[in-house]
Amino acid sequence: MPHSPVPAASAPAFPRDFRIAGHWINSYKVLLCVGIYVGVLVSAVFAESVGVAPLRMGLSSLSCAIAGLAGARIYHLVVHAPVYVKERAWHALWDSRRGGWSVFGALLPVIPLSFLTARIIEVPATVVWDCMGGGILAGGFWVRMGCVFNGCCCGRETTHWCGVRLHNVLLERKRRIPVQFLEMTWWLLGLAAFCVAWSQPLPPGTYALGVLGWYGFGRFWLEPLRESPDLVFGRIRINQVVAALLAIGTGIALIVRFR
Repeated sequence: MPHSPVPAASAPAFPRDFRIAGHWINSYKVLLCVGIYVGVLVSAVFAESVGVAPLRMGLSSLSCAIAGLAGARIYHLVVHAPVYVKERAWHALWDSRRGGWSVFGALLPVIPLSFLTARIIEVPATVVWDCMGGGILAGGFWVRMGCVFNGCCCGRETTHWCGVRLHNVLLERKRRIPVQFLEMTWWLLGLAAFCVAWSQPLPPGTYALGVLGWYGFGRFWLEPLRESPDLVFGRIRINQVVAALLAIGTGIALIVRFR
């Protein structure tokens, strides 16, 4: 993507593009790759700790991550279908320069694919999910850091003392609710709790359910703080609805599992 200099007065605090090998690359893409890399490695580490070959787990996690990217894009296209239909810009559907991803959409292909990869590497699917859960917590931190640099998923403008000067995708730098940093903190807290719980003899699949519930609960409260939430029918915050359903569903599953 060509790089155009930004006037000093409106220059973002975090660069939207990194210059790598003479080319300008969007910061979100770079940190997305970092997040996937970290997530795969952490998943392999957790797998090795329970006697599963780390290479097999790493390949399974990487396959699911790649499939998740497609699901994340499809979710975005479905939510914003009226916009794309109105523009009739079919070439923009898979235009990587335009952006548009959703963590929730990644679950759609990852869940069925995890069954397949688990069968291939001859590891129970519940064990695969648990190991990937730790990787998701570790990798999610870096993916959201990419949002900070890129300006997407930014918070609403605020005059509160906790506000931080951050830019959005339009490079409008204002004092905002640091919602991306709050979510990054939520990821790290979840990872810390996951590491503590990992030493406990819990039934397989419990850790994965805990990760999903943890993210759904946090995202439900953070979603209203965003400047430009995804809306359907002009008023419904679809991501908050999905987050609530995810938290409630996994919560019920955990209760039933332990009872």
